[in-house]
Amino acid sequence: MPRSLALLAGFSISALCALGGKRTTLKADTDSSSVGAPTFKICIVGEALIDFLPVTAHDGGAAYRWRPGGAPFNVCIAAARLGIPTLFFGNLSTDLFGEELYCALDREKVDLSLVERLPRPTTLAFVSRTPGADVKYAFFKENAADRSLQESRIAQIMQGHNFGALHVSLGAVTLEDLPMAAAFSEAFRVAKKGGAFTSFDSNIREPMIAGGVEEYRARVEKFTCSASVAKSSDADIEFLYGADAQLDVVAARWLDLGSKLVVITCGAKGALAFFRDAVTGKVTSISASPPCQAPNTIDATGRPAPVADTVGAGDTCMGALLFGLLGGDGGASLSNHVLGKMPWDGHAVERLTFVLERSVACAAITCSRNGADPPTKAELDHALSALSA
Repeated sequence: MPRSLALLAGFSISALCALGGKRTTLKADTDSSSVGAPTFKICIVGEALIDFLPVTAHDGGAAYRWRPGGAPFNVCIAAARLGIPTLFFGNLSTDLFGEELYCALDREKVDLSLVERLPRPTTLAFVSRTPGADVKYAFFKENAADRSLQESRIAQIMQGHNFGALHVSLGAVTLEDLPMAAAFSEAFRVAKKGGAFTSFDSNIREPMIAGGVEEYRARVEKFTCSASVAKSSDADIEFLYGADAQLDVVAARWLDLGSKLVVITCGAKGALAFFRDAVTGKVTSISASPPCQAPNTIDATGRPAPVADTVGAGDTCMGALLFGLLGGDGGASLSNHVLGKMPWDGHAVERLTFVLERSVACAAITCSRNGADPPTKAELDHALSALSA
């Protein structure tokens, strides 16, 4: 069993990390990377919708089961289940689906004080799965409640709230929706003014991109300039930059644009994180592999399990990443590193490796379940303990 899994399973507030042959005590309350770090609270901005997932009916025919979803919604659930204060910042419909979305977030103890209910429809997303390929979506979203955030109201709504991180995930809402893009940018501005780091997941849904790839790539790069953490998938990179795009080259470009950390998820291969080395200033990367062997994933007991689907896997990874970067698990916060206030030195890289591995493990468990169903902290700890036994 990899040594890193034992570390993941046994981590506590005063965890001893033995990565790379070093022993480093990481404490949230005394480590230098925590000095001046903002609150642990996470604010997730964007859509919440209903996913219609394909199932087989009792008579053998095709059918759909509906579940609450949307990338920002899923990130909220993933972070909240790990035990960090989480707010959802978006508009929800007053229709029956909007009520279900509101109640689902409330059951997970997500703070809904920034939510406005509107008499507009809820966005609906029908999901199609093809073996060996990424899931595909068909969206019904005209005049939907979750597409109605207004830039002019952002500062007013956020007044009196302080966050450790503010995250924007796209999906059914894209940067081609100019009013929403302006609202996201304003939310970034206000959050950064309050000391939070910002993060962004491009989360491409190709059918939603009406214009050309080049135009949308320019929009993504412009938005990345404002993101402390830029997250994407290898499939998104391929859409934006072409099938021959090199992940390290794209990551270096995004770092040049202003991000301090770039994370790229690679499906069953895990994830990569790119940053500039504290000593050389060169772009450096670390990787994390899932704690399982393809084609299997793991379930909440830590046992090998078939992949039920990959819906919400990237969102789960994102929620766990935010949780870890803020030090929600009791480890050292990396907020000052992603804010550019502290360099990516050896201690920070050790901590980032731990956070990335744990985030990938969260995503692996999600893949053992139907729909976006992230693990709780107890489930994650139990699974990793079983793997390290």
